[in-house]
Amino acid sequence: DGRRMADVNVVNWHVNPFRADRWYQIWMPALERAPSFGATSFTLTRSEEDHLLFVQTTTWENRADFDRFWSSDEVADAREAALNMYNKPVYPVWHVLIAAERD
Repeated sequence: DGRRMADVNVVNWHVNPFRADRWYQIWMPALERAPSFGATSFTLTRSEEDHLLFVQTTTWENRADFDRFWSSDEVADAREAALNMYNKPVYPVWHVLIAAERD
């Protein structure tokens, strides 16, 4: 119908063994701030096959809002606090939402 679909940012977090619970405690408050920067939704999933793999998905109408979120002091501080708990580097990757269920 010609409408522009939202941009989806995906981050694969490979957490170090025995650090998943602590990483989650540190990271989740930062991720929960995404809507205050303009995210329309976010999810965090954990692989059943690889319990050290977490996939973060955030949806944005404007990619610049993600950049503000990712580079904000609170998110940078959370990444720093969890620095020894995940494999580096972490690369946010963009996807384009082409289909979604609407509420």
